[in-house]
Amino acid sequence: MRDLAEACGKQVRVIMEGAETELDRTIIEAIKEPMAHVLRNSVDHGIERPQDRVAAGKPAEGCLYLRAYHEGGQVNLEISDDGGGMNPEKIRDKALQKGMITANQSALMSDREIVNLVFLPGFSTAEEVTNVSGRGVGMDVVKTNIEKIGGNVDMQSRLGMGTTLKIKIPLTLAIIPALMVVVGEQRYAIPQVSLLELVRLEGELARKGVEMIHGAPVYRLRGRLLPLVYLSGELKLPARQLVEDGNINIVVLQADGRQFGLVVDGISDVKDIVVKPLGKHLKGLPVFSGATIMGDGRVALILDVIGISQSANVVTEGRERSIAEAATPSRELHSERQSLLLCQCGHDRIAFPLSVVAGLEQIGSADIERSGGREVVQYRGEIMPLIRLASSESAGGEENEKESLQVVVYHDRGRSVGLVVDQIMDIVEELVTVKSDYQRGNFMGTAVVQGRVTDILDVRAAIESVDPNYLAHAEAA
Repeated sequence: MRDLAEACGKQVRVIMEGAETELDRTIIEAIKEPMAHVLRNSVDHGIERPQDRVAAGKPAEGCLYLRAYHEGGQVNLEISDDGGGMNPEKIRDKALQKGMITANQSALMSDREIVNLVFLPGFSTAEEVTNVSGRGVGMDVVKTNIEKIGGNVDMQSRLGMGTTLKIKIPLTLAIIPALMVVVGEQRYAIPQVSLLELVRLEGELARKGVEMIHGAPVYRLRGRLLPLVYLSGELKLPARQLVEDGNINIVVLQADGRQFGLVVDGISDVKDIVVKPLGKHLKGLPVFSGATIMGDGRVALILDVIGISQSANVVTEGRERSIAEAATPSRELHSERQSLLLCQCGHDRIAFPLSVVAGLEQIGSADIERSGGREVVQYRGEIMPLIRLASSESAGGEENEKESLQVVVYHDRGRSVGLVVDQIMDIVEELVTVKSDYQRGNFMGTAVVQGRVTDILDVRAAIESVDPNYLAHAEAA
């Protein structure tokens, strides 16, 4: 750091905390290069030159903080600087210039999402190429290498205040707890760190529980549409029908902040396994991260959850859809084929244009708080207001007695609103003709969907009826 600071013409003091934190040697080898790159970035991009710091009212000498600590069976590493932070507008402009995002996508992204664009391959904000930076190779490799060892990376930055990179990694690569699953005649191991829950569908539920939306299988898990990935299909194994007893086993996993269900033939139990690296000829397979030798001497391959989700387009397609379709104005419905989200509100059947839906959530009643006389909930690092839809009016009532609420999330220009409904029913794609002469309250008209009369919600009008200034603030932001 001293040599690098001198080369960059900066003054940097390094402060370390948690130096006694121990790591497995294999982990240290895996994170050595990513850590070095992050530290170089902090000095080169983060901390300002002495004269700039003094002009901004800061000490001429910048501080670089390294902190390590154990938490929840993992090791947390934090690299912080008190530099100038990241300018979201500069990152947005560079991403648009390189064609990494579209103008519509950029308008819908929050500052935190924009900052995390630095993890895209080929991204760099450096004005010129040097030995330190500017080659467009770095942060994407950092994220890839950390995720390969079962860790994850999160970046937070405030303009003028500094940047913090948080890395969570497992204690050891040698021994990990894993769930053993079966597909055909083979056994596979799923690292428990990615496991959320197990779901078993039996009998009639197994036959009707899996639905198809735009040709992709999904399962409605507690009101949320969970995309399904058949492990046999991803591994190019022969197509399998339901087993004799007609049951379906779903392993609910989380990859890159998104959930999906992995359908397997059978589920065994959780075992501590010794991880063996794959040979060079197998390292190019994205769905496997290693192998282990079981007690009976047979080899079981370890599944790479991130790799499977990317191979099946569960993560990438979901993210692109949420960014690209998040907030097209609901008034654009015409007599044409439309994708609609159907919900039940009291005795009314209502529909949202799917283009305005940023997410579907189930929120516990205990998580609801109040601010300024209005119901709010903490959602993805922000305070999201809730609007209860009941016969076109936002209201309280019996919904308060439920243990959990089904919420449709609307996102516009970095701000989110949760629209509470009684039940999320289905997603359909139909030729819709809106009868505008039936406009009333917060609805833009009425249409016949799936053979039933359905009110088409005007989302912006519904929000403005509760808080006329909310969307104006979003546009100003």
